[in-house]
Amino acid sequence: MKPSCVPIIYSFVFIVGLLGNLTAIAVIVQLIKKNNILGVYLANLCASDLMYLFTLPVWIVYTAKEDWDFGMLSCKIVGFFFNANLYTTISFLSCIATDRFIATVFPLRSRFIRSMKKALISCVVVWIVVLGSHSYFLSRDDLFISTQNVALCYEKYPMERWMAHLNYFRTILFLIPLFLLVFSYLSIIRTIHHACSMDIEQKRRITGLLLSMTAIFIICYLPYHVILFIRSYFSDLAYCNCELEMQIRPAYRVCFAFTSLSSALNPFINIFVSEGVKRDLKVEIKAIWFFLLYRGRPDKRRKGKCLNFVCHEATRNGNRLLCTHQTKVHTRF
Repeated sequence: MKPSCVPIIYSFVFIVGLLGNLTAIAVIVQLIKKNNILGVYLANLCASDLMYLFTLPVWIVYTAKEDWDFGMLSCKIVGFFFNANLYTTISFLSCIATDRFIATVFPLRSRFIRSMKKALISCVVVWIVVLGSHSYFLSRDDLFISTQNVALCYEKYPMERWMAHLNYFRTILFLIPLFLLVFSYLSIIRTIHHACSMDIEQKRRITGLLLSMTAIFIICYLPYHVILFIRSYFSDLAYCNCELEMQIRPAYRVCFAFTSLSSALNPFINIFVSEGVKRDLKVEIKAIWFFLLYRGRPDKRRKGKCLNFVCHEATRNGNRLLCTHQTKVHTRF
């Protein structure tokens, strides 16, 4: 894959990720209202993804032109959030996996281990550690002018030693969540395969979903961190030269772009896969569709038809509360 595809990858991630994460907000709000502990981690994951996505338009222009035209200050701010939110996303994905592991493998003890307060504390710790460790970006003037007379933002070749040392820590920030996520999902798969209350089809579906989550995490993040560690190691020992960097740089930039795919896929593999969420979203979309379709038409029969249809859908799916909610929404409209 050529480096010229990098702006295309970022553009795809920005469009799909923005639509997916903004839609996910409505689902997450409902989960938190129900005191769903997983909703706390999903809310922070969504916030991290959105902060990352909002930096992408600048990064799309930068990778397309191969030249930074936005000045030193914007390089600091965008570089900080672009890099830091990569690791908050990784950390929250591992928190979600660990929370599911505790709830599935230790269902009785999980009542005492899991709580909304502990989930909030865990999320605050993640933000402090990741943002704090990356705050050094804000103190550096790292807008580099290359030999081709183009400006590069945090892409100095060869890599400086301070960046190499920071990348060692960032590699650890990846390896720990990687271990937690793989261990958690494999343990859940082992537990459900021994469960007598689930049929074979359910076990296959859940196993496939968990393996997909694991594979996507590894594909998105592992290649980048392997190349990052290699670059950092050779730069730290002063073995790296311009010729070696020229060979590594194309693969490095493509792998770096692949890490962004996670922000586009997270809402779909962590939130929208739930049958209950799919059903609720279907009713919400139909409610909005009927509102837009009959907006400005004073015919009361049409309004009643709209309300009855939405309530019928909700009742048929065993969700009376949603029916009441939809009626209030339409009345307010």
